Amino acid sequence: MIDVNTCRKPQLQETAYVACQGVKGAYSQIAANALFKQPDVMYMRTFDGVFRAVGSGLCRYGVLPLENSNAGSVTDVYDLMKTHKFFIVRSVKVSISHMLLQKTKTGVEKIKEIYTHEQAARQCSRFLEQNDHIKINLCANTAAAAQLVAESERTDIAAIASENCIPLYNLTASSKNIQNNNNNYTRFICISKECEIFDNADKISLMLSLENKAGALYEILKQFAECNINLVKLESRPIADTDFEFMFYFDIQANIENKDVRDLLLRIQKSVKLLAFLGNYSEIVFSPPLPAYAFATASAN
Repeated sequence: MIDVNTCRKPQLQETAYVACQGVKGAYSQIAANALFKQPDVMYMRTFDGVFRAVGSGLCRYGVLPLENSNAGSVTDVYDLMKTHKFFIVRSVKVSISHMLLQKTKTGVEKIKEIYTHEQAARQCSRFLEQNDHIKINLCANTAAAAQLVAESERTDIAAIASENCIPLYNLTASSKNIQNNNNNYTRFICISKECEIFDNADKISLMLSLENKAGALYEILKQFAECNINLVKLESRPIADTDFEFMFYFDIQANIENKDVRDLLLRIQKSVKLLAFLGNYSEIVFSPPLPAYAFATASAN
């Protein structure tokens, strides 16, 4: 278990080097701008690239999408969490509003293909079902889809992306707010190489693997309940090269400086195969759209 005394307790940074997956205008950049006043964003092609940029010290922080309130978890990120050493230092829930973007506003009926990210396609599934004549092409992220449409000579293609991509790529919105649910939020985590715990941290994330036996998970959940600790998230992902064994991810409402919490985690650690402390942090909610000038000049890698 992490020694809380070894965790840094820095002041909130107004500026920082931050790794994000995608290109300029990606939702991860919106999250970075919500967390930092002036982030110097470095774009990575993959989620793995974000973890590596932080692990190597290239960037102090990385911002990654973890789950959406309607489309569920970003499983690629959860799977990478098993293979990288990192700590969660902050998180933000960003209100997501998708738009159908084109070079020229020709109308949905004339669009033959749409480019977007898999998560965005899920979040806009009703709109896509209503326009089933359109072919769906998946991209690394929504901003990359907008960039692809902007650079194409075709006028019969569109991207599902954010409003921030309109001025960035000189696009126009054919349809607005096409997500299934207007109460549509994506949760992003901010990771660092070192453990950092800021003031008012009230959420702890844990990674845990158990013996494959009846009641193993129940015994862990019972201990949280007996200590009156609220479990706010439980995610499971299969462990590669095992016979149906799983890694469990827990989010609990607690502070690691509380002795009772530390004692509980130490007891659990002795009874399981693996217990990893992923961070103690607070979460903010971000809803208003960012103006185009909020996007800092960034590097591509």
